[in-house]
Amino acid sequence: MMMKKRPEDALRDLLEHLVLEDRGDDRFVGESQTAANGRIFGGLVFAQAMRAAQATAPEREVHSVHGSFLRAGDPKQPIEYAVVRLRDGRSFTTRRVTASQGGQIIFESTVSFHVEEPGIERQVDVTGSLEPSGEAYEDGLVRAARARGFQITRKSFGHAPIEILVEGGLTMAGGEPRPPELRSWLRSREPLPDDPELHAAILAYASDLMIVLPGFHPLGFGVMREGVQTASLDHAMWFHEPVRIDDWVLAVGDGPVLKRSRVLGRMLFYDRRGRLVASAVQEGLARIPD
Repeated sequence: MMMKKRPEDALRDLLEHLVLEDRGDDRFVGESQTAANGRIFGGLVFAQAMRAAQATAPEREVHSVHGSFLRAGDPKQPIEYAVVRLRDGRSFTTRRVTASQGGQIIFESTVSFHVEEPGIERQVDVTGSLEPSGEAYEDGLVRAARARGFQITRKSFGHAPIEILVEGGLTMAGGEPRPPELRSWLRSREPLPDDPELHAAILAYASDLMIVLPGFHPLGFGVMREGVQTASLDHAMWFHEPVRIDDWVLAVGDGPVLKRSRVLGRMLFYDRRGRLVASAVQEGLARIPD
């Protein structure tokens, strides 16, 4: 989350960072951002890698992305993306994307595209209300920071490019144990162009924000508890239908397991009509003091 930005500024900044410089020969360069924790937000690298792959497959929609975070990136350096064209078939197109800084690989992903192919349809339907509600994400961060003894206000965090409402509020530093589940609502803070691939990339960016948080809920604390060390290890996402991220998207997540200093998060994304538009799974590092 970027700090001290107005909503429209934060979104505009994200859109600028999702425009990559084309160096030719399927090589691209993206600018880094410094997140509130002083590192590069993993969702940005994930989304930029998607944009690099999308630039080499303009006639098809991305349907899956599988990425591995290999090293912590330097937010002061640009990120170089090299795309390898693994396959150009009649129905599927596959790309491998390698992200590097200073000659070291920090992230790798495989991105698959599919032609629009009608077929039999079914899905797991969403339960509960489809009316957006909940605590603002920033308010949950402020409460967690104050629990750690930091005297800050909501304004101190600024505005992320994605507006988030969390049903039942965030458990980030301390609280009562609760089931390993989370429902939240996401949307960009301003309208976006009619570009389905851009909307998919921004949803991918947002998917990294809270996906592993439910895995901590039964412990009664979260990732902002003192001494907890977290990082994204790998992230996979599937897109089932085109989605507009400038309208509310419901994210329904759970955390089935936390073992051996690794936590798993799963999330389903529904639009306002109840259509399941995307799914994601992430494993994260979770080093927790005794």
